[in-house]
Amino acid sequence: MEWWLKSLLMRWGFVLKRRRQVMMRKPAGDRSLDPGDLMEAIHGTDVYQGFDFAALPCDLQGWGGDSPAFGELITAVRPALVIEVGTWKGASAVSMADAAAREGLSTTIVCVDTWLGALEFRTDQADAERFRALECRHGYPQVYYRFLANVCHRGHQQRIVPFPMDSASAALWFMSHGVKAGLIYIDASHEEEAVYQDLVDYRQLLAPGGRIFGDDWDWAGVRAAVTTFAKAYGLTITHCHDKWVLAAAA
Repeated sequence: MEWWLKSLLMRWGFVLKRRRQVMMRKPAGDRSLDPGDLMEAIHGTDVYQGFDFAALPCDLQGWGGDSPAFGELITAVRPALVIEVGTWKGASAVSMADAAAREGLSTTIVCVDTWLGALEFRTDQADAERFRALECRHGYPQVYYRFLANVCHRGHQQRIVPFPMDSASAALWFMSHGVKAGLIYIDASHEEEAVYQDLVDYRQLLAPGGRIFGDDWDWAGVRAAVTTFAKAYGLTITHCHDKWVLAAAA
């Protein structure tokens, strides 16, 4: 297919790539992991222990991380577990952790990210909010440590668990351990195919009564992926402040 035709079809919201359906796996040990055990299950240790967070000032720079939607969804769903796909410096995770604390919930938030940046982070090396914020050392991003420091500065080490892995591999890990989440926040790529694949992968991890939601509705790729996914799976799209939310059709 000519590149210009493919580009035009994608702009119209057509999905041209065949989607990979994730194979469900039997949970390890025939039981689901308790959310409070996820730090040990993922890392084998507490990653915050011995980390000198005071060496890095708190910096929760990001986009939409302080939205009131986080608190409203935490209050409405009262999830035992939140999975965040794409977290950057942790602003949205901290907002959800703050909301859970206010509600007296013991919610665990697992943040899936490679901490390598998205495609647009590599388009302008003078961009202080993206490329330079990766804090590359010898060519490799160090922003993961900024995330850890931010969590520590806000006192949420017992709630927020980092999961440094690509979203597809992390989804398989969650499935293999029988993990289900009450809230799943999709905020990684802005490219249509990648967003759609995250939706396909993570919908299988949603607990009964849970909700999938996300950011960046104004990005054409995100909007096309969410719209196509909702149509394919019979879901309705609603909005909570600046976030889109998927729910079963009435």
